[in-house]
Amino acid sequence: MITTLARTANRLVEGAAVLLLIAMLASVFLGVIFRFINQPLAWTDEMAQYLLVWTAFTGWIIAGNRGSHIRIVMFLDALKGRPRLAAEVVIQLLVAVLGMVLLTKSFGLIARNSDVEWVSLPLPVALVYLPIPIAGLAVVIRCGVEILAALRGQLHVAQQGPSL
Repeated sequence: MITTLARTANRLVEGAAVLLLIAMLASVFLGVIFRFINQPLAWTDEMAQYLLVWTAFTGWIIAGNRGSHIRIVMFLDALKGRPRLAAEVVIQLLVAVLGMVLLTKSFGLIARNSDVEWVSLPLPVALVYLPIPIAGLAVVIRCGVEILAALRGQLHVAQQGPSL
């Protein structure tokens, strides 16, 4: 059940990334076309910038789930056994702390910007910050799963990704 739920969540995030990328490309394309005919649309640049932020956070979640973030493992590879396990757990705990900071602090950021509008559209600036708590929660959950996997002796997900 949990595996099915995780797979479904991953598919939803990947689908959202595709939709965000298409929307960003459409915004840029419209901006270029309308500039070409000397009728520029004021909102396309700002929309593309905000969609880029959303796409970046979505990509962060996807890369974390796939273990495709770059890790510098020169010192970790020198460790074996319990020291390696301890280092992996400490690293994941630190990343989880970052996720918790994002999760807890982002709501204040969203609230402070809920009454501020975009320059070119009557939308709240808070929209640009909405992916922050989602990404923070995803990071905390993923770190918890990776800590449990490490404690069970299973291969760390991020070890399968690129490393230096």
